[in-house]
Amino acid sequence: MHTISFFLRSSAFKIFVFLAGTFILGAIIAPYLFWGGKHVVSQGWLHDGPLQGLSESMGRAKFPRFFNRSVLIAALILLWPTLKWLDAGGATKKKPMLEALMLQRNPLWWKEGIIGFTIGATGLLGLGWLYVTMGWYVPRDLTKALYSIILSALITGLAVGFLEEFIFRGAFHAVFAKLLKPVLLFFAVAAFYALIHFFNVPKSIAVPETTAMTGFWMLGAMLDHFLSQFSNFYFLFAEFSVLIAVGFVLGYTRMKTKSLWLGIGLHAGWVFGIKMLSSTTTRAFDPSEMMPWLGETLRMGAASTIVVGLTGMGIVLWLRNRPSPAAA
Repeated sequence: MHTISFFLRSSAFKIFVFLAGTFILGAIIAPYLFWGGKHVVSQGWLHDGPLQGLSESMGRAKFPRFFNRSVLIAALILLWPTLKWLDAGGATKKKPMLEALMLQRNPLWWKEGIIGFTIGATGLLGLGWLYVTMGWYVPRDLTKALYSIILSALITGLAVGFLEEFIFRGAFHAVFAKLLKPVLLFFAVAAFYALIHFFNVPKSIAVPETTAMTGFWMLGAMLDHFLSQFSNFYFLFAEFSVLIAVGFVLGYTRMKTKSLWLGIGLHAGWVFGIKMLSSTTTRAFDPSEMMPWLGETLRMGAASTIVVGLTGMGIVLWLRNRPSPAAA
C-alpha cells in the first residue's frame, strides 16, 4: 500500500494523468469543435474578411484535423491545473505563469520572432525553389490571388507556431522538468514532440457520421495508425528525422534564450514555407521513388532534415556568446 500511495503522489503519475486526460478531453471536445467550425463556415461569418483563409481551411478540413486541434486545446485547458498540481517551477498563486513555465521575459521578443520567422521561411522556401528548378515540383494554376495564399499560409504558420511552442517547449518542458535533468529533458522533449506527430490518422480515413462518441473512435484509429507507421522504415526515417531535428533546434532555442519567441518565429516560418509550396505547386513524382530524400511535402525527407540542421547550426553560432544554462 505504501508503494501504491507513493506512486500516486509522484510526478510520474501526475504527468501520466495529464497526458491521458489530454487525449480523453480532446476526444470529448472534438465533435463539438467540428460541428462549431462547420457551422461558422456555413453561416459565412468569416467570409470576405482577414480570416477568410481560416474559413476556407475549416471548410476543407475533415474530422481528423479538428480532432488534432481539440487535443491541443485540451492540453491548454489542463496545463495550469497540472502545473499547480506538480508545483512545476514553484508555481503558486503568487507566481505568474511565465515563471511557472520556467521562462523569462524577453524584451527583444518581437525582434527574435521576426528573425526566427525569416530564417525558417527562407530555408524551406529556398529548398522548395530547388525542387521546382529540378522539376520535382511544378507550378500549379492558382485558384485565388497570391496575396490571399500568402496571408492564409502566414496565419496558419503563426497559429501553429504559437500553439505548438507553448504546448511543447512551454508546457511539456515545464512538466517533464519535474522528472528529468536538463540534458535528458532536452532529448526527451524533442523525442516526445517527434513521436506525438505520428499519433494521428490519415486525413483520407473514412470517419463514420460524427456523433458525441466519434472522438473516442478516433483514439482507437489513431493508435492503430501509430503502430502501423513503424513498419515502413523509409517513411519513418523520412518524417521522423525532420521532426527530431526540428525538436532539437527549437529545444535549443528555448533553453538558450529562456524564451519561446525565437522558436515561435522559426516554427511559424517553417510551417509558412511548407504551406506556400503545397499551395502553389504540385508534386511531380511518386513519394516512394524519392524516399528517403524527398517526401509528400517539405515536412518529410532527408533534404528537409539537412536544411533544418543547417539552420540549427546557424542558430548555435548566432547565440554562442549569450549566457545560458549549461545544458544549452
